[in-house]
Amino acid sequence: MDCIEKIDSDYLAMAELTKEISSLVQKSLNQGNKELTPSDIEHILKMTDDVTLKIKSKSQEITV
Repeated sequence: MDCIEKIDSDYLAMAELTKEISSLVQKSLNQGNKELTPSDIEHILKMTDDVTLKIKSKSQEITV
């Protein structure tokens, strides 16, 4: 994977993460909640961690 492909892949992963978080927040607001539930927050943290690990592992592939 070259540098341009990595940047494209990272951008796509971040865009998907943003879309998922936005959807989760909008759903919560539509349900009349003023705050996210603990399970929503856990889900956001898990998704963020997954994307971060994906980006880090691809960075290591390029530098190795």
